[in-house]
Amino acid sequence: MISSQPVDPVAIVMMANYREQIEWVKTLSIKEGGRVTTDCPFCGGKNKFSLDKYDGKLVWNCYRASCNVKGMYSGKRSIDAVKARMAGSAIQRHKPAPKSIPSITTHVSNSDTAMEYLKKVNSLDAYHRGDIKIRYAPKENRVLFYNAEQTGAVGRSMKPVRDKWWSYGDLAQGIHVGSGDHAILVEDVASACAVSNVDGLTGVALLGTNITYAIKKTLSNYKKITLVLDNDASTKAVSLLRGFRFDIRVRLTVTDLKYLSSSEISEVVY
Repeated sequence: MISSQPVDPVAIVMMANYREQIEWVKTLSIKEGGRVTTDCPFCGGKNKFSLDKYDGKLVWNCYRASCNVKGMYSGKRSIDAVKARMAGSAIQRHKPAPKSIPSITTHVSNSDTAMEYLKKVNSLDAYHRGDIKIRYAPKENRVLFYNAEQTGAVGRSMKPVRDKWWSYGDLAQGIHVGSGDHAILVEDVASACAVSNVDGLTGVALLGTNITYAIKKTLSNYKKITLVLDNDASTKAVSLLRGFRFDIRVRLTVTDLKYLSSSEISEVVY
């Protein structure tokens, strides 16, 4: 029996005390312009908590979907920050330019490791049906999942690395997999592929924990919309659905959809 439950989007779960967050990040050793990645002390997520310091400001965020810990603390500027500003080289945060999609790719069938991975995450059927373009990039050793327009892709590393997923090109609209009129919003593209194995469902990979304006515009094409998150992500659900004009149901699951069979996914959704 797959554990899932509906969530009342109106229910608000209190976030970790903000002052506690400030006091904790102040205990971390970090230099101006540096970054610290560690376990989140509030949710326990392994290597999910990041702290940046620029211009004397501490900016932190937990990237676990079920954790809403994030913030910024602007105390007195450090000597390093003052020196950096005086030198005209104060650290500024810029959104990095998107990586170009690898130009050298081959069929995923040419990599046994890639095929084993796709089978493990229930994505092979979507690939064989032509619901999504999937290629293998040998130089990067990554499996590439393309969006419908093939203007962007995400690449999953086939070896143990810190950054398992890389994003390439334009992915503002997420990645939609399938042709059903019931959209299932999930965080990753492998789960979207698994969802598409169920008749009537289309998996929509948010590629993160946010629903962008561009993704919201595409949702008007569906008759039903369901958001599926980790079992302890009710707070995140409230945040994601804030300001939505659509009628969206929320389902929580203990196991990622990419590891479930079609019947188990149906059980979670319905």
